[in-house]
Amino acid sequence: MNFLKKFFTKERSYGIAFWGGSARWLAHIGVIKFLEEKNIQITEIAGTSMGAIIGAFLAIGTTSDEMQKIVREISYLQMIDFDLKNGFIKGDKIINFLEKYFGNTQIQDLKIPLKIIATDLETGEKKVFMSGKIVDAVRASISLPGIFGPHEIDGKFFIDGGVVSNLPLEELWAYQKIGISALKTYNGPLVRKKKFLGFELENGFFGMNSQILSRAFAIMMQQNEAQSIAETHGKIQVLNFEYGELDMADFDEVEKFIELGYETARKNLNIK
Repeated sequence: MNFLKKFFTKERSYGIAFWGGSARWLAHIGVIKFLEEKNIQITEIAGTSMGAIIGAFLAIGTTSDEMQKIVREISYLQMIDFDLKNGFIKGDKIINFLEKYFGNTQIQDLKIPLKIIATDLETGEKKVFMSGKIVDAVRASISLPGIFGPHEIDGKFFIDGGVVSNLPLEELWAYQKIGISALKTYNGPLVRKKKFLGFELENGFFGMNSQILSRAFAIMMQQNEAQSIAETHGKIQVLNFEYGELDMADFDEVEKFIELGYETARKNLNIK
């Protein structure tokens, strides 16, 4: 009875959905920091793509300060293992990173219910992982086509969950829901000069071409986000960030992203 009450009571019960967006996932940490300061207890979590990583950290009890320390220490260049067969990045080093923090932890054993979203490559249908290894589910959810190769689980191949549900609000049961959205954040001109992992790049894959690729995926994801919001019931608060020049490839701008997330939550979330 207490279990059901936790999900359906209208007061102090919040579910949270984290969207995918490459480096922009770092802004989620700022939102979590704000919720911690307000003593908000998250009762369930849903995450897609990079949002699945943040969701998994939150579900195992990682604080915002601990997350900030982890992302500061990440060497993204050392996590790249090139593979031109199935994608740009093979992903084995990503798995090693995930195993360092999640080990063999099973989703069904978490204290906070977690749902990780991926896309079944064969059927095109949404796959919601509610059991199994966190590492496998997250690796499947972050498999952005053309960047990462698909991830195989039990004979099935999965790609990025953002293809079908970039903001999985519809998977939350809590009456009050918080969604961190990509809507309206990709408008404006493309910028030719681009900084990637500390390097200034004028052209090439990580220059203008990377922006074209990320913008194309973003447009697709915006469409399914709008559908997810429309299909979700209950009290919904959706955060839209004004990223400015902060781009999906700006992994070295940790502090700026976290501050943006915190300030956006502070100014826009109606938390009693």
